[in-house]
Amino acid sequence: MSDRLDLPQSKLVALLDAQLELARIGPAFGNLMDCAVQKAAQLTGADGAVIELLEGTEVVYRAACGLAEAQLGLRMQVKGSLSGLVLTTRQAATCTDSETDERVNREACRRVGLRSMAIMPLLFGDQSGGVLKLAWRAPRPFDQDEVPVGQAIADMTAAMMFHASQEGASVLQRKVTQDPATGLANRSSFYEKLRVRLDDAIVRGGHVGVMVARVKPWRSEVMVELARRFAQECREGDVLARLGGDEFGVILSVAARRSVVQSQVLRFRQTAGSQAVLLPGGEKIEPVLQFGSALYPEDGAGISDLLARAREPGPA
Repeated sequence: MSDRLDLPQSKLVALLDAQLELARIGPAFGNLMDCAVQKAAQLTGADGAVIELLEGTEVVYRAACGLAEAQLGLRMQVKGSLSGLVLTTRQAATCTDSETDERVNREACRRVGLRSMAIMPLLFGDQSGGVLKLAWRAPRPFDQDEVPVGQAIADMTAAMMFHASQEGASVLQRKVTQDPATGLANRSSFYEKLRVRLDDAIVRGGHVGVMVARVKPWRSEVMVELARRFAQECREGDVLARLGGDEFGVILSVAARRSVVQSQVLRFRQTAGSQAVLLPGGEKIEPVLQFGSALYPEDGAGISDLLARAREPGPA
C-alpha cells in the first residue's frame, strides 16, 4: 500500500473505482481479467495490456486489450523473457526500449509492435501465478506512476484468483478458460484454439472456418438456452465459445470451402431461431441473432482479420 499512498489524489480515486469494479465482477475470472487489462491500460495510458498466466514452462496470454489484443491465446516459453524474470524474482520490471534491452525477447516484441513495457507479478500467496504487462509502441521513461498503478491492479486481480489457485491447477485452469454462465469455452480459450487451428492450416495448406453470432437481447437466461441449442448443432471437432456478453463463436471442424461454411451457419441459424426462449417466470423472448462467417485463408491470415470479417452480418 505504501506506493499507492504516494499517488496523486485523482489517481487514487480512479484506482479505487477500478478496484471496486473488479470486486463486483467476482469469480468470473475471464471477465475479471478482461476488466483488469482494460483498467490498467486506461489508468496508465498504455497502448495495450495483457495478463499472462503461468502454465508449466509457458505463459499464456489469457486477457489482452489494445496493442496486445491480437496476441490473446498466445503461448510463450518463460525462459529468456522479461516476464520470466518477473515470475522468478516476484518483482516488477520495466523496459524503456526493447531494441536495446538484452533481457527481452526482441523478436517477440517486434511481432507485437511494442517498444517499452512494465511488467508486474500476479502473486498467489508466495507464488507467482502470472504477470500483468503494460505495453507502449514507443520508447519511454516510467515516471508517471505506471508501476504502482499497474501493481495495484495486479494485486487486486491476483487476490481474487488466489482461492482458486489453492484448489489446484485444474480448478484455476477451468475458471480462466470457461464462461461461468454457459459452461462454454471463453474468449481466451477460443483465441488459443483458433491460433492452433490456424498454425496447423498453415503447415497443411488447409482451411479454417469461423462463425460469429450476436444476440439481442443477451440476458443470461437467453444466452444459456442458446448455448444449449448451439452445442446440439456442433459436430465433432467444432469449438463453441462465448466470446463476450452478447456473442458466440464457433471454430468449424469442416471448412473445405465457403459453401460448406455457409451451410453450417444456416444450420446454426435455424436451430437458434427454432422457437422462443422460455424464461423461468413464463415469459417468452424471441432473440434476434446476427450471424457472420469467415474462411481462412481467403478472408485473412490472422485471428483479428478473420474475426473482423465474421462479425460482418451475413445474408438474412
